[in-house]
Amino acid sequence: MGLHQSLYTGVTGLNSNTDGMAVIANNIANANTRAFKTDRAEFEDLISQSLAENSNLGRGSRLRNIATNFNQGSLSPTGGITDLAIQGDGFFVVKNESHEVKESNAMFYTRQGSFNFDRNGYLTDAVGGKIMGYTADGMGDLSSRLTPVQISTATVPPVSTSVATVAANLDIRERPPRDEFDVKRPNQTSNFSSTVPIFDSLGQVHQATIYFVRQQGESNENKWKYFATVDGKDVKDAKATDEAGNAIPAVVAEGNIDFDEEGKLKLPNRTKDGYPTFADFLEKSDAINIDWSNGARSQKIQFNFGPILDERGNLTSQMCTSIAAKSDTFFHSQNGYEAGSLKTMKIDLDGSVRGVFTNGVERRLFSIALATFSAPNALQKVGRNSFIAPPKAGEPHIGTPQSGNRGSLYAATLEESNVDIAQQFVDMITTQRAFQASSKTVTTADNLLEEIINLRR
Repeated sequence: MGLHQSLYTGVTGLNSNTDGMAVIANNIANANTRAFKTDRAEFEDLISQSLAENSNLGRGSRLRNIATNFNQGSLSPTGGITDLAIQGDGFFVVKNESHEVKESNAMFYTRQGSFNFDRNGYLTDAVGGKIMGYTADGMGDLSSRLTPVQISTATVPPVSTSVATVAANLDIRERPPRDEFDVKRPNQTSNFSSTVPIFDSLGQVHQATIYFVRQQGESNENKWKYFATVDGKDVKDAKATDEAGNAIPAVVAEGNIDFDEEGKLKLPNRTKDGYPTFADFLEKSDAINIDWSNGARSQKIQFNFGPILDERGNLTSQMCTSIAAKSDTFFHSQNGYEAGSLKTMKIDLDGSVRGVFTNGVERRLFSIALATFSAPNALQKVGRNSFIAPPKAGEPHIGTPQSGNRGSLYAATLEESNVDIAQQFVDMITTQRAFQASSKTVTTADNLLEEIINLRR
């Protein structure tokens, strides 16, 4: 009985080391597989007979578990904008309803970021699985709903200008012109001018030239007036030419600009948070209406001279001044643009995918989602560099990169395998020796049985 059991015990050693060698062979075979994670065979002993108190007879070994090493693989640049690599914790979330693994509920997790856009605009992996993320609205704010990442449009419609801003220094040393401002002689009847483009609802650009005129006043007063003009042919019911056929600009807005004793702009209005501004951004009482002659929608525009409002409505520090320095425009902007087509994309470390359009507009389109797990070692490999999440792995914690404990996202980069070839060769040698030793126990037990059989001779 004992010798026969020794044969079977030796066989378990052969089987265990065969499984171990299979794991090593699989690691070596995937040494160049992108984002592959090294496996490690873990064994346990078998106890089948109790000989005495605290004494048990072992019956060999078996493969208990194959553990996955999720250490970071090195990152290699590829040049492909949709090649993505994760630096840190996290997995891409992939939805693939056609996958043959039914236990997945169509949700898979991977670190292999070799993606491409399909003909419907979905970001997909090599087998058509859709990469999940969060879509952004027109202001770039992300939705809280996890959806397949898709570029739904490759164009942006035109947006008409509602605020045109000019930040300039108006030289206090300038003297008021002799004559009142005359639209037929704007350069001779003003002290300084600056031009800013504005867009109508059709996306057509109009050049708005703002003339600044120093005003008569007390010796210690610093008062100016501005006249905003556009081409007379662009405005309904405006006189486009004079008697000699020369073009006449049309005045679309005018107003006063006052400065204090330090040359700083006086700010008569407030934002909703109480910050002083030049333009009335709350009530828009200073907005003027322009009726374009090209069929565009009637348009209200505010001319602002500071502080400047950025695209998200935040105030900046730049504004007009009037000090003893040469008159000069150091900043101008407006919030309209013409129609544009998607030119290229760029992907930030936080997973934001931004579209860069031909009209210069840059807009966040969506953000890639990453999932982390409480017990990532419990994830189950299902091939194609994908994992599924059984209950013991815990619920996936899904969010954007660089939030929580999720890693960063690198574009035009892929993660390499974390297989250490040198370590695999060492493991292969020890496994081979263990297999040889187990085979030796089988041949030795066989020799002993042969001796017992020979006792009959």
